[in-house]
Amino acid sequence: MTAATSAPGPDLGGLAALPGLEAVAGQLGRWIAVLRAEQARRQAGATVGRPAWKNLAFTGGPGAGKSRAARAVARTYKELGILSYGNLDEVAAATLVGATSRETGTLLGEAARQAIGSVLMITGVHAWRALPDHGEQMLARLYRELTDYRNHRGDQLAVILAGPQDALGALLGSSPPLAARFPTVIDFPGYTPGQLTAIFTTLAAEAGFTLTPTAERKAADVLAHAQGDHGPGNARLAVQLLDQATASQAHRITAAPSPPEQGAASTITGADIPGHLDFRDPLPGDQRPGQYL
Repeated sequence: MTAATSAPGPDLGGLAALPGLEAVAGQLGRWIAVLRAEQARRQAGATVGRPAWKNLAFTGGPGAGKSRAARAVARTYKELGILSYGNLDEVAAATLVGATSRETGTLLGEAARQAIGSVLMITGVHAWRALPDHGEQMLARLYRELTDYRNHRGDQLAVILAGPQDALGALLGSSPPLAARFPTVIDFPGYTPGQLTAIFTTLAAEAGFTLTPTAERKAADVLAHAQGDHGPGNARLAVQLLDQATASQAHRITAAPSPPEQGAASTITGADIPGHLDFRDPLPGDQRPGQYL
């Protein structure tokens, strides 16, 4: 199992335009080129008896952009014609562990069946290492599922395993046959304060907002302070700030005594940016409704 190297690649649904994910888009572009060339050989009449495995491993911390990249991969696989659908089914590894080995097999098999023709992303895979057998049963079952879909179900399943770099590497390293089915590892680096601000601006634009210069400067200050308190790499800080800013903006617009001026409903001002991020929300970042990277 080797890490992909950065190389120019396709836009991948705008992934390359998201600050901090340019290198990820380059790594993915290099891998997509392999699959695109394979499809070209088929279209030219060549028999591809040993197709490349479509599975990937994504390493990095929470909020690094892995889900956004996985959605881009799913769409690209559909566009290339190697999967029937461009959907992403995301499931936590811990929810696939049953009380018995039979139940575990049923849960994993059902997750695979629901994702047929699409991409199945299993997050937090390092949790399997904490099982009494250190995940051996899960890895063996996943190996069988991938083999079955390759040989008997039209190769209509792609799996992305996601987790921290060291833990995920150790997990796959304990099962060389399974690791061979995940030939490419994509690393998601942490974000700098400037990149977090750029992500905030990009996500706001995707949500239909423009930022005043004051709002952008204030957002940069808030994100830099929040990152100092909570560590680098988590783009959910930008997502959470946008959630709080849009809620404040909505209250300001709807509470105004007169209808807003043209463009005001889609503008975030400095007054809408909180002085600091509110971390009192009882829901974890990956369960909170709102914008998501």
